[in-house]
Amino acid sequence: MLKSERQDEILRAVWQQGAASSRDLASYLGVSEITIRRDLDELAGAGKLERVRGGARRVLPQGPEPPVVQRQAEQAREKLAIGLAAVAMVEDGSVIGIESGSTSLELARAIAARSWQSLHVITNSFGVANLLTRTPGVHLVFIGGSVNADEMGTFGNLAAEMLTRVNIDRLFMTCRGIDAHAGLTNDASAEGTFTTERALVRASREVIVLADHTKLGRVFPLQSIPISDVDGVVTDALAPAAQVEALRAQGVRVTLAPLPEPTFSPASVEDR
Repeated sequence: MLKSERQDEILRAVWQQGAASSRDLASYLGVSEITIRRDLDELAGAGKLERVRGGARRVLPQGPEPPVVQRQAEQAREKLAIGLAAVAMVEDGSVIGIESGSTSLELARAIAARSWQSLHVITNSFGVANLLTRTPGVHLVFIGGSVNADEMGTFGNLAAEMLTRVNIDRLFMTCRGIDAHAGLTNDASAEGTFTTERALVRASREVIVLADHTKLGRVFPLQSIPISDVDGVVTDALAPAAQVEALRAQGVRVTLAPLPEPTFSPASVEDR
């Protein structure tokens, strides 16, 4: 097993169980506890889990969500995988919506790398618009409104009013947290984005949420979108099995995107 594969398995175990001991992880993966402790130190240093005595536990985000520019660097491999899986759901000749968000940018990059005859994209994201403005075959519609600098997008009543005049076949949106019962949630600091998010959902025949594994099962104080409005979720292969099954029990289609192989380096083949 490659080091990267072993660390993915460690993350999967920690996220599914909430916490795991070095001894149990070593037994599960068939390696020494020293190797596991080294892996846990690296993963903790990258902010992917929290080291505790004898093992590790998953990291739960606290406080307001960081700006979208900062979030692009978080769970980068997972977001890349989600973008590649989501682009397979984009049909030439259709009208899609892409909501502002860091994972949305990976979908936009995947769209820009393909050939299209006539794809209509409606977005409130400056980043998405920048990526797709000159993409052949893509017809871009940008939603006006009040600019949210942290989200690098437009929101508010003006944006919501414009969305009453459009029809979207499939909407791709992001979230702070998604739960099978609580739906899509965020904290009070993000309440100003809810009007536009709900207007995007009302304008769409199908809603697909792009959410890496750290978003599943997370519940924040305010609901933006109920789970009944969600048709599908695209997440990564590290998603906790219990959360995936809970979503499917609510009738939500869940797509698990395989993680891409990391760029080769000598460290990536350590402990083969």
